[in-house]
Amino acid sequence: MAPRHGSCYTPALIGMVLLCATRDAISEPVGNSREATIRMGSRGSIVRVHRGSSASAVTAGATASYPFPRPRLAGFSPLIAITTSSKHSPDDIDYEHDLESFYDCNPLVGPIGGVCGALNPPADRNFVVGYLDSGSVADLAAGSGAALLGLTCPDPDPDPTCPYINCPNMTCNSTPIGGVGEPVDAYVTQPIGIYAAGLSAVDSGGILDIDALVGHSNVAALAAPPIICEGTEQVSAFVGTPFLAFYTSVIRVDTPRSVTVRGQTFSSPDVQIQGIFDPIPKFAHAFGMELGSGGIPALTASYYPDTELDPEDPGYLITPAVPTALSLLPLIPPTGGLFFRDVQAVEGEPSPTNLPITMHLVVDMGAQVSIISETMRNDLNLPFEPDFTVDACGVGGLIEDIPGYYIDYVKINAGGGELEFSRVPFVMIDLPSSQLGTLDGVLGMNFFWNRNVTFEPSLTSSSTFYVSDPIPVAFADSNVDFHVDAADASFFLACITGPGSAGVNPECDHLDVDMDGSIDLHDMAKFQNCYSGFQQSANPNCAD
Repeated sequence: MAPRHGSCYTPALIGMVLLCATRDAISEPVGNSREATIRMGSRGSIVRVHRGSSASAVTAGATASYPFPRPRLAGFSPLIAITTSSKHSPDDIDYEHDLESFYDCNPLVGPIGGVCGALNPPADRNFVVGYLDSGSVADLAAGSGAALLGLTCPDPDPDPTCPYINCPNMTCNSTPIGGVGEPVDAYVTQPIGIYAAGLSAVDSGGILDIDALVGHSNVAALAAPPIICEGTEQVSAFVGTPFLAFYTSVIRVDTPRSVTVRGQTFSSPDVQIQGIFDPIPKFAHAFGMELGSGGIPALTASYYPDTELDPEDPGYLITPAVPTALSLLPLIPPTGGLFFRDVQAVEGEPSPTNLPITMHLVVDMGAQVSIISETMRNDLNLPFEPDFTVDACGVGGLIEDIPGYYIDYVKINAGGGELEFSRVPFVMIDLPSSQLGTLDGVLGMNFFWNRNVTFEPSLTSSSTFYVSDPIPVAFADSNVDFHVDAADASFFLACITGPGSAGVNPECDHLDVDMDGSIDLHDMAKFQNCYSGFQQSANPNCAD
C-alpha cells in the first residue's frame, strides 16, 4: 500500500507523477465540463462536453437487462498522410477518375510545361495529416491544409465572386458544405491527383515515403476556407467516398502510431490502405453495408464540366462544375454516395410494447462520436431534457448546448455473432434531408474504440465492415496507446468527482470502474494499480 500522509496518498509513480487528493479536494466535482477535441466527421468537432443533471445521466452502468459493453463517447480518429499532384487526364472530355497504385509524378517539381509534378513540391514534405472520412461525398482540404496541398493562391483576387480566378489549380465554381451551423462555400479544384497513406509512411523526421502512396487522379476536389473554432483550425483535409469506395481500409487499434510533422505530434491507430492484391484482414465479426447513392447505381467516380462557360473559353468542357463524386457514368452529373447500416435500438426495459427501433445510420470512419437525428430521438421516446450536452464547431461556427443521450441498448447484427452494447452515447444533430437516403444518424467509431476494423467497399456487390473481438486495454488507458502514463494521469485527475456525485462527465465514463456514478478514491486506487509509465505496456487485467 502507498504511504499515508495525513489523509492523502502519494504514490511515487514513474515520471514523477504524483496523485494526491484529499477528501476535501474531491468533494467538489471538477468534471462537470471538459474541453475536448472530438471529431464528428465532416460535420465539425466537439470542443466541450458538459455533464447533465437528469436522472438517466446520473444512473451508472448498464441495467440487468443490458449487461453489455459500454462504448466510450469518443472512439478513434483514423489519421493519414495526404498529398497532391497535377496528374489529370490528357483527354479533354474525360471526367472519370483514374485509380493510382503509386505516386507516378515527379514529387520534387511543380506542373511546368505539362510535366506532372507535385502541386506544392516537394510532396514528401508538403503533405498534410488528414482523415479517412467515409461520411463525406467528396475529397476536401481547408485553410492551411489547402495551402500546403497547393490549392490556394498566394494573391487571391479581391473580386468576391471568384477569389481563385487567377489560381491555376482552382475554378470559380463553388458548392455549399455544411455540418454544425450555417453552410459555407467551398471552391471546386481543377482536375488533380490525390494520394494517401497511413502514418507508418511518415518517418521520424516527418518525411513522407512517396512510394507508400496510393490514390486517384483526374479528380475535382473541394478547397474550403479555414474552419476555425476558438482560434484553432479544426480540419486540414480528408478523403471521402470517391477515394474510399475503391480501396479497402484496415484500421488497427492494436498498433498505435505517433508521428511529428512540422513540430506537431499526431497519434492514430495504424491505417493500411490496401492495394488490389494485398490480403484483406477479415476479423471475427462482419456486417454488410448498403451503398446509398440516390437510388441510382454507382459504378465509378467522376466530376461534371461547367457547360455554362463560353465555348471560346480554353476551359470549356474541361473545367469542373462540381467535385468528383460517385456516379453511374462519367458523362452524367454524379449523385454521390455513402455507406449505410441498419442497427436496432431500445430505450427502457424491453417488452412486447417496447420493441427495438431500426436506425438507418451512415458508417462514418471519420466520426469519433455517434449521432442521432431529432426524429430518431422522438421515435425512441427519449426525454426533451438531455443526459449531457456538448458545444461543437463546424464550418458555420460554434453551436452551444447540443443535446446528448445515452441509449440503453444498441445491437448490430453480424456474422460471427451480433454486436451488443449498453448505455451508448449519441449526440443529437438535426441532419439535413438527403437524396442518398434517410439519415437517422451516424454510426461513429466510438462503437469500435477497442477493436480493429476493416472497411471493404464494393460498388457491384456487398460491402462489408469487419470487426475484431475486443482488444484488451488497461483501465484508465484513456488514449488507448497501451500505456497508463502521465497523459492518462492528467486526464484522470480532471475527471475526479468525489463520492456520491451527481454523475460523471461522458468523456470520463470509462474511468468509473465500479459503475457507481462517481470517480473517487476507489477508482483512483485502481488507477494507481494500473500505472505503467510510457516505457512499459500496462497490464490489461490490472483493475481486476
